[in-house]
Amino acid sequence: MSYSILRFIELLDEAFPQLFNSVMKRIPILVTGSDIELVDDLVESVTHLAPHRHRLVFWRDFTSEHEILSVWEEERHNYEVNRTIVYSLASNLRLALERNRNFSGWIIGVALSNKSEGSYVSRPELEEVITYITQTSKSYGHLELVAPSSMKFTLFSENESNLNVEKKIVNKILTRKTQSLERIRRLLGKSLKGTLISHDTVYAVLNIDDEAETITQDMFEEEVNNFVHAARRAVTLLSRIRLARELGASTVLTERNLCEAIGWDGGGLEDLIRFIHAEWHEDFSDCVKTGALSGLGAWVDSMWGG
Repeated sequence: MSYSILRFIELLDEAFPQLFNSVMKRIPILVTGSDIELVDDLVESVTHLAPHRHRLVFWRDFTSEHEILSVWEEERHNYEVNRTIVYSLASNLRLALERNRNFSGWIIGVALSNKSEGSYVSRPELEEVITYITQTSKSYGHLELVAPSSMKFTLFSENESNLNVEKKIVNKILTRKTQSLERIRRLLGKSLKGTLISHDTVYAVLNIDDEAETITQDMFEEEVNNFVHAARRAVTLLSRIRLARELGASTVLTERNLCEAIGWDGGGLEDLIRFIHAEWHEDFSDCVKTGALSGLGAWVDSMWGG
């Protein structure tokens, strides 16, 4: 089975914005569970929380750290190349640990068992995996699959976001989804008035719950792309502000001026700046005047193992 955006929101509830934020900020995420097939399905599903990124699968698309580091290096020097998200299936966990040290932005499947055998690892081994991964990234997330319809997410981080952007996106898509379904049902209901079809047929026609997942997915991708495009516009503007500062100007944008210039009204400037660093490897915190951004440099260092 796969987990849709709507299913994630329903199962994780208030924890979903934190998971969404962690994926967007390229924090390593361990996905654990006792059923290896469900774990792998969940791992792949999590990557869809960053629909704008190109998915790379360890052991299928690349097999060594050198290869993925080359991809990341190209990202650092070219704003136009596809940003990536990496995931590793549970059966390849040991290979991933043997061949890689930096797991920034990875979604890693871990199949758990009472004892270590085959593709499964024990609870003590899970602690070893966490220790190894956090050598280069002090933050990590743990998405635990308790049952097919039960999961929980925990973020272990020194600097947690206020999640304003993510919460607004979730609230917006759920509101839009409800409004869209109501309009569809209303139009279908009008079209059925005066017909002599059975009650069961009417119910079947008006039951569009399955469409709710598709509608939510479409709206989620639209809202994420709006955020990403606003961030890209901010990069264009802030890179020129930084150039002016390097040439001796004392130019600094206010939060209001920046948001107006890039056409972004979703709030969460701190998250926008942090997302820019995760996505384009640029730290523009000194180009925007807001006290709330103080200490961002330390946060950036912790994210990237500095």
